[in-house]
Amino acid sequence: MTSLLPVYTEKNNCQDCYKCIRECPVKAIKVDKGRASVVPELCTFCGRCTEICPAKAKKVRNDLWKAQKIVETSDKVAVSIAPSYISEWSNVSKDKFIAALKLLGFTYISETALGAEKVSEYTTEYIEKSSNKLHISSACPAVVELIEKFYPKLVDSIVPISSPLIAHAKYLKNRLGDNTPVIFIGPCIAKKRESDNNLGLIDVAITFDDLRIWFNQEQIEFDEIKSATDDDNNFFPFESGLATLYPTDGGMIKSINNYNANTGITLMNFSGLNRIQETLKDISKYNISEKIFLELLACSGGCINGPGTSEKLPHAIKNMSIISETRNRDKNCYIDINSSELDINYRSRKTHIPEYSLSEYREALQLVGKYSEKDELNCGGCGYDSCKDFAHAILECRAERSMCASYMRGVAHNKASVLLQKIPSGVVMVDENLMVIETNKSFAKILGDEIMMIFEANPGMRGANLQKLVSFHKQFSSILASGTENYETDVKHNGKLLHLSLFTIQPNKIVGGVVRDLTMPEIRRDEVIKRTKTVIKENLNTVQRIAYLLGENASKTEAILNSIVESHNTDE
Repeated sequence: MTSLLPVYTEKNNCQDCYKCIRECPVKAIKVDKGRASVVPELCTFCGRCTEICPAKAKKVRNDLWKAQKIVETSDKVAVSIAPSYISEWSNVSKDKFIAALKLLGFTYISETALGAEKVSEYTTEYIEKSSNKLHISSACPAVVELIEKFYPKLVDSIVPISSPLIAHAKYLKNRLGDNTPVIFIGPCIAKKRESDNNLGLIDVAITFDDLRIWFNQEQIEFDEIKSATDDDNNFFPFESGLATLYPTDGGMIKSINNYNANTGITLMNFSGLNRIQETLKDISKYNISEKIFLELLACSGGCINGPGTSEKLPHAIKNMSIISETRNRDKNCYIDINSSELDINYRSRKTHIPEYSLSEYREALQLVGKYSEKDELNCGGCGYDSCKDFAHAILECRAERSMCASYMRGVAHNKASVLLQKIPSGVVMVDENLMVIETNKSFAKILGDEIMMIFEANPGMRGANLQKLVSFHKQFSSILASGTENYETDVKHNGKLLHLSLFTIQPNKIVGGVVRDLTMPEIRRDEVIKRTKTVIKENLNTVQRIAYLLGENASKTEAILNSIVESHNTDE
């Protein structure tokens, strides 16, 4: 069931806009019968689609109920709070924030950044000892998903150390006992996936959005919280240090620099999955001569801009709040956990992406009316970056032909054109300058041999000047000027009596006309019948009105006569 995934689709809400495909860095979307759904095998659970879906069809799994049940049924519960809480509640003091969490029922309020401290320390040690040249951070679960699924050759470059959350959860379990539930709260949706894969350590992961809902449900107002005592206003077992910078772009590197004595390591940071993909593409082909460490975060600008956040402050303001808080903290902050407990081997989960021949691509493209490279607009209307990418998705049964805007326009135009040409009456559409947009063969035929020759040379006569084609162009000009919806009249043209029906398609911009030759026997017969029916209808209406008046008059006469008789009888 897709709703069990951290990210899923409410298909009934999907509005067929393809925005999720355009925005998804890995195109982990399948469209079936016009509805877009997440493909778990491809998804990195970055949560981007949940942020940009205009119809709110992309959903984040609701785990708040589970967290609340754990708190209600457990004697003691620990919370691992992501350091980006500082930018999410920038106007709330640390002691009031801790007090608010305790009001929800948490016993131990601890910062995930404590685990990050150990990750920074052991990552530095590993890189210095390793013979590898390329090293990639393990902190972001969405990045790990990306590499395991799409860059399996780089899996061995991921530093084989647990993420800060796993490190912190292990520390809390060691310190408080395995029976003490641990709940993670942060800005990340991918942490839900990480929690699912480590249920023995993390009981559930919820977002800052969930936490705001929880505060509201319990009617907790920060302004009403009294200042806590010294014993209650501290994090368990103490607050973190430089690793508090982890949610900012380059924050891990700043923390690593506190341990890194080897100047031979080049440290670089990149955020945003699109930028990360550009960085990782073909990187293994290059001859890297020195040790490189890449700090990679899926969210552009860092975790402070995660999909589970509500506070939409400018990026610089969020960064500043984290930096300002870190200045007041100790640089060195150590928790007691052995490096062996943080060892982890990441594995390749390469998604099978089939390769297709050139002829198969051409066949798929021809299905959407693209027979040469000139037809490949690469407009992105379907959500894919190129027509070839779209063709690949069609071949994988993840896309439908109807997603191509130019193809559907062509289908609609072809249907309209066929219908237009089948109509026995003459049909013409003109713009505000009386230039022909389209017409049918019957229209040209009615106007005579000369116009018919023009039509055969230029089917549809697009761009032809109506003033040069017909003598009754003023009627079109009149409808364009007035915006009248419908108008009918008889006109003479080249010795023929024509019946002209005009209608507005776009007020003052486009007008359509239907022309019928009244001199043609079948048209004349139809028109005689039509007009005879009209006359009969009008005559019947007249007779009915006369009958009504006569009946009303007779009734009044009868009433008057009766009153006279009654009066006469009374006198006698």
